[in-house]
Amino acid sequence: MRIPYRAIVVGAAAVAVGMLWQARRRRGAEVAELTERVARYQAARQAARQELESMPRSSPKRLIREWNRLVHAEFEDLMALYRDIGPDQALPPMHGWAAGPDLARFLYREVVEHGRSSVLECGSGSTTVILAYACRAVGGGRVVALEHDARFAAATRKMLDERDLAKWAEVRDAPLTDVRVGGRTWRWYNPESLDEGPFDLVLVDGPPGGTGPEARYPAVPMLIDRLTDDALVVLDDAGRADEQAVGDRWAAEFDGFALETLPHGHGTLLLRRGADHGPGARR
Repeated sequence: MRIPYRAIVVGAAAVAVGMLWQARRRRGAEVAELTERVARYQAARQAARQELESMPRSSPKRLIREWNRLVHAEFEDLMALYRDIGPDQALPPMHGWAAGPDLARFLYREVVEHGRSSVLECGSGSTTVILAYACRAVGGGRVVALEHDARFAAATRKMLDERDLAKWAEVRDAPLTDVRVGGRTWRWYNPESLDEGPFDLVLVDGPPGGTGPEARYPAVPMLIDRLTDDALVVLDDAGRADEQAVGDRWAAEFDGFALETLPHGHGTLLLRRGADHGPGARR
């Protein structure tokens, strides 16, 4: 059985940091407590690393080094999010199926530092909350998240309400329906749930892969006329072959876009409009 060590360590770190942040906000906890919790995280990371190193010598050591890099990067991004947002309660989970801290911080900075203000999400969850915090930080912008699963929609709305962020983000019930794209029928979000836009930031984190091969491909064809001239499309879970194929198809089929890869834990592909690259370009 494959044990998800990285998810366990990052998840434990997220819980520890969240608890500490609340303690500092509510009880004025000392910096020494942060040091102690970081030390616990480092101990957990070291224990997991030793377990990995005890695996058969045939296991590539480069995988261990990559695992170590990812854990460090995600922990640093998580700490940076707490510093930048300064929430009055713990941030939502960012491990397991949820987007990781690396992608969450990237999205936050796209709004706060690069002025993205009209955001569409295919799927909802922790990133909806982070993007809402970003809009609140700059005092403008709006997030619309399309969600086909009523349970996830309710859970995301609850997270927004608990943090008084409903002004900045809306979760829309958008059941999957048949849409025609490229002479083929796909299961995608009901187009009636879409605003006219234009959108300058789109996060594609759905529909689920189990919907069918290359399930997330319809996003760009369906939204192409609702994107700004400098739009950025972000595709999560790009460590999977299906998402990589989707990204390559987008870049090859739509002029004026360039494809870029970010070394995030789940894998992230960026499709930039207006970039100075020809069709199918990858950076």
